[in-house]
Amino acid sequence: MKKICVVTATRAEYGYLKWLMKDIQADSSLELQVIATGTHLDKAQGHTVDQIIADGIPVTAKVDACLDNSTPKAICETMARYGNGFAEALARLKPDVVVVLGDRYELLPICSNAFMMQIPIAHLSGGDVTEGALDDGIRNAVTMLATYHFPITEDCANNIRRMRGEDKNVFVTGSTSLDFFNRVQLMTRGELAENLGLNVSKKWALCTLHPETKKDIAYNVKMAKNFIIAMKESLADFQVVITNANADFGGKEINKLMSEVVDENASQFAPVPSLGQKRYLSYMKQVELVLGNSSSGILETPFLGVPTVNVGERQKGRYRCENIIQTGIEKFDIQNAIKEALCGKYAMKSTYWGDGNASGKIVKVLKGAV
Repeated sequence: MKKICVVTATRAEYGYLKWLMKDIQADSSLELQVIATGTHLDKAQGHTVDQIIADGIPVTAKVDACLDNSTPKAICETMARYGNGFAEALARLKPDVVVVLGDRYELLPICSNAFMMQIPIAHLSGGDVTEGALDDGIRNAVTMLATYHFPITEDCANNIRRMRGEDKNVFVTGSTSLDFFNRVQLMTRGELAENLGLNVSKKWALCTLHPETKKDIAYNVKMAKNFIIAMKESLADFQVVITNANADFGGKEINKLMSEVVDENASQFAPVPSLGQKRYLSYMKQVELVLGNSSSGILETPFLGVPTVNVGERQKGRYRCENIIQTGIEKFDIQNAIKEALCGKYAMKSTYWGDGNASGKIVKVLKGAV
């Protein structure tokens, strides 16, 4: 049996990988290995490794890097711990291929280990462009280390071909995050209201704001403060579910500011560190508006046709479907974008990012190629 080792480090990334793991698990010719690491093992981020296990996916190994994103130096030291932990895990598991997704900083030590051990790397979501984040360079570095490439769109595939100077092992699949919509019945509005303690008759919004990794703390604090004021004033008659920022440098500061506004405005804002994929996408379908700078606002809201306000430059360079309004980080700009998004003309659906059948396409390739 071919051993396919899938690495997951965040709640959002797991949502993209879950159905791929399920399809590997269901194939009798493949052995699924799962390494859980990063924020999955962090109680402050919801200890979401529990959700993986609850979903019936066995976790083969855990690599705890003792996350510290307080300074750039601390992140580098965290990366060193990733390197040590994955050297041991990969040497013990001896997979035939390591599957990784995206562009987060932990991929550098993880993929460096796999590359030096001559374990082929299968990279999902390569060739994308996010000029406003350090992720861009990380993603491209992983592309150069990887053997198999599963970009979301043909434009992304062309970027990979240009970088590598060849077309070998590049397979366009669409986004695995959309597979959820073809596999699971979403929660109803009533179920969500009961589960999250919301008023079913009120208008709802979803907020996720991450730090911009090319900017300093002062910029990110300013962005978050302006964002919070804009929400308070423009969404006074809404209930807004706020999910935590990720573990990038500046995430703790944003989470602290969000916690303060929740404490002061409990009837308007509801904090949920991690909704999990089912609640997250079910809630996304029910809201009037998604706002922040998460990749889910770019990739998943078009499939549902939910109006979205994308703040700042974190997602700069990515294609934006017609349901998305781009705005700067000043309060007035954010308020204008919210007003525009709620005018009724941005609830437009698109399948630009895929048709919801990516995981099966990837498994088919891996079975024949590895």
